Amino acid sequence: MENDKPSPPPIPELPEPIQYTHFEAHKNGFFTVGRDRDLIEKARTDAQKWINQNPLLEIVSIDSCFGRMLAIVTVWYRDTS
Repeated sequence: MENDKPSPPPIPELPEPIQYTHFEAHKNGFFTVGRDRDLIEKARTDAQKWINQNPLLEIVSIDSCFGRMLAIVTVWYRDTS
C-alpha cells in the first residue's frame, strides 16, 4: 500500500540578503538652515548617482537623517543580478 499522506510544500528559495550603503555629507561652520539643506541635498545627490549607476539592484528602502554638521542617506538594497 502506498503512502497517501500529502507531502509538504517545497521550501521557498530565500531572497538575496539585504545590504546597505550610505552617503555622508558634512560641513563645518555656523548653523544655518541653508547649510543643513545643502548637506542633505549633497548626500541625496550622491545616493541618487549611485542608484542610477546600479540599475540592476533592487532598492528596498532609502532613509535620511542628519544632525549637527552631518547628513547621512542610507540605501538598503538586494543584489539580484
